[in-house]
Amino acid sequence: MTRPFYKVREFHDLREILTQSAFLYGHSPAFKIKNEVGQILNVSYKHFQADVDALGTALFELGLEGKRIAIAGANSYKWCTSYLAVTGGVGVAVPTDKELPFSDIKSILEVSEASAIIFDSAFGEKLLEHRGELPDGILLISTDLKHDENGILSYERLLNRGYMLIGGGKVDYINKVVDGSSLTVLLFTSGTTGMSKAVMLSADNICSDVRSIMGIVKINKGERILSILPLHHTYECSITFLCCIYGGVTICFCDGIRHIKKNLEEYRPDILILVPLILEKFYKRIRKAVDKERGGRAKLAVGGALCRAAGIVGLDASSFFFGEIKKAFGGSVRMIITGAAAIDPEIIKSMNNCGIRTFQGYGLTECSPIVICNSDRDNKYDSIGKPIPEVEARLDNCDENGVGEICVKGPMVMLGYYKNEEANRAAFDEDGWFHTGDLARTDSHGRYYICGRIKNVIVTTNGKNVYPEELESLLLRDERIKECIVTDGVDDKGNTIVFAKIFPDVKAISAEYGNRNVGEREISKAMVDAVKKLNSQVVSYKMIKRFEIVDKEFPKTTTSKIKR
Repeated sequence: MTRPFYKVREFHDLREILTQSAFLYGHSPAFKIKNEVGQILNVSYKHFQADVDALGTALFELGLEGKRIAIAGANSYKWCTSYLAVTGGVGVAVPTDKELPFSDIKSILEVSEASAIIFDSAFGEKLLEHRGELPDGILLISTDLKHDENGILSYERLLNRGYMLIGGGKVDYINKVVDGSSLTVLLFTSGTTGMSKAVMLSADNICSDVRSIMGIVKINKGERILSILPLHHTYECSITFLCCIYGGVTICFCDGIRHIKKNLEEYRPDILILVPLILEKFYKRIRKAVDKERGGRAKLAVGGALCRAAGIVGLDASSFFFGEIKKAFGGSVRMIITGAAAIDPEIIKSMNNCGIRTFQGYGLTECSPIVICNSDRDNKYDSIGKPIPEVEARLDNCDENGVGEICVKGPMVMLGYYKNEEANRAAFDEDGWFHTGDLARTDSHGRYYICGRIKNVIVTTNGKNVYPEELESLLLRDERIKECIVTDGVDDKGNTIVFAKIFPDVKAISAEYGNRNVGEREISKAMVDAVKKLNSQVVSYKMIKRFEIVDKEFPKTTTSKIKR
């Protein structure tokens, strides 16, 4: 495991993080939020703490102490306030994906035994359409209603009620001793709903992960971060929200994927937490701009070398050489963390060469989530890094190439799957190691290199293992390919072969023909060429033997991961 090289405060529950930060950062802005007319306002750390206490006090009065409370809706200040109010002393938070169909939402509410759900107006439309099917007695709390209506409670009125109760001396919530070791968050993982696996996390699990990350990655008071990924995922919640509250960062909210460019210009973030698909889109846009400029690639290389030289003596020359590239991210970005899926290391390398410190990590919802990560002092572009502080890791059942399953131990590993002993027995061995289901290899320095998921591995007829993620990464280097999935297929003789589904980038193909309209013939020719190019780079058993061109994007999760 990595030893921390930054001093980190001790805290063991989520209220403690906020209490410490409100004291340390006081009137510094914790959030930038837009009011109803689009004006951007600051919310201080002190104000945020006061709102959390007021909401928690009001929820206490409703009899929700010790209960499970679902939270659903777009990323917002009220989502964050609700989450910390619940986890800071009320009960158990059940963050819920706002994109799920009602049948799955109903299942989550029933399985989690939720007593209330806090939601925004967009999510509320889905709930109210099926109101008669909701669990009996569940309290509905809307973050957008100004007044209680039709049995739906108003967040605003609850907040005001909480302030009034505190003013009258009601401090039960504020004075409650929080047990960091008990169930605090119940998460239904991506692709699982109903009676499938729900992850139980304690405050200790989450806090240990925040402490470990802050021990190896430096963030600074007053920096800004743009929250883009959905907060109901641990990746966004732990890193963008909780780590940044710990560090005195100002959190800003993206208005939606279509508005990223505008929001980057408005908020000029210093830090971004992205999934590979979003970073890849930015990178392709930057590459096109560089390629259009005469000598662009050479200038990029020279600028990168000079920036690295300047960095050795503590100077940041990136804005001088790469001002236009940094402008694509708002102009102020200095650090990008990417995770949740595989990414081409060339992208990581190029971003670092442009003076934007970019590194990848690895984690799972079951681990709060980060367990392996690159750091400020050790960032190898093709690696997911080393186990973070407090994490033990090893590889299990390695093959002849040293590829094995990642197994981990540490205080951030979940309490277990909710009411699912069969899944717990499958996930943990008798020595307490959590089996992730992900494959990796290591180098002599203890760095990990992800290879793929066990369930995705293609075993060819001659017994060779092929990792689809590796081939997908190589395919995506071709700008004529927008998205792809590599899987197993069968040839005419019944042999298992490597098969690909490819969604082409028609604009990129059109550019090769002078930007004229292209048809099936040109698209097919481009894809044949791209597959041949890949096959020339890999050993024979990894070659793509057949492929299919698809005419629309693949379905994705809310963190922009392709559903296989």
